[in-house]
Amino acid sequence: MKVPADTAPALARIWGLVASEADRVVLFRRGPSRWTRVYLWETATDVLTPGSWFRGRLYESMSDLSPDGEHLLYMARNEASEQVSSARRKYGVEMRSWTALAQPPLARALGLWNASDCWSGGGVFDGNRKITVNHLNEQRLIRPPGFTVRSVDSNHAVTPSFSSLTRTGWTVIQEPAQRIDTGEDQPYIFRKRSLELRFVSAYNYERSVRYRWLADGPAPDLEGATWADLDRRGRLLIARAGRLFIWEDGQETELANLNDDQPPRPGRAGVD
Repeated sequence: MKVPADTAPALARIWGLVASEADRVVLFRRGPSRWTRVYLWETATDVLTPGSWFRGRLYESMSDLSPDGEHLLYMARNEASEQVSSARRKYGVEMRSWTALAQPPLARALGLWNASDCWSGGGVFDGNRKITVNHLNEQRLIRPPGFTVRSVDSNHAVTPSFSSLTRTGWTVIQEPAQRIDTGEDQPYIFRKRSLELRFVSAYNYERSVRYRWLADGPAPDLEGATWADLDRRGRLLIARAGRLFIWEDGQETELANLNDDQPPRPGRAGVD
């Protein structure tokens, strides 16, 4: 079915990773579905810097941000033939999914691991220059200079989303018996001061989120929020309908509308 030329693009979906020791947030802006753009948000000055457009899927739930906000560890997937051919020429392997270490807002790989088997991918920061990846040693294609890297296997895999949340001040209130395929009646529940996060895990890489404000008095608009978190100054940061908002002292201010930011066409696939 051909989409009319005047049809407006779907609203962007935004997710953020907050640095635990710096006034920095890395944003994943997804949309159209096969495109993601990375942004760096300096929350001390509210300067938003757009970065790399990535043709493919970046899995925010399998990604992590270093405590100082200087480096991003992300999991990606791109099955396009040009991506597969490029990886074969560069690295001599079949690569459709991978984990990369980058310096946001760029997605260019400073470290690279092949994640094209059935279980591997993603990782967590154990410090600013220490990482644990869900990969075997032989899956490493680029060794990141200046980093200590620990590899794991399928029996001891790390869960980036849990590590990222708890490191940045979220407390686990409820955790289902299983970590995947949880239903609406058994959500994960996290709290960070007056903000509550509930999410239902369909499987490792996708989830449905819902936020709730628990404090008395004026409440922020969290209906339909795709991401929300508190920065180090206690301000509430909200992504809703492809826009970024700051809620402080009972007032909401719009920072940016990312729906107008559309990917280049035609685009390149993969990691530079």
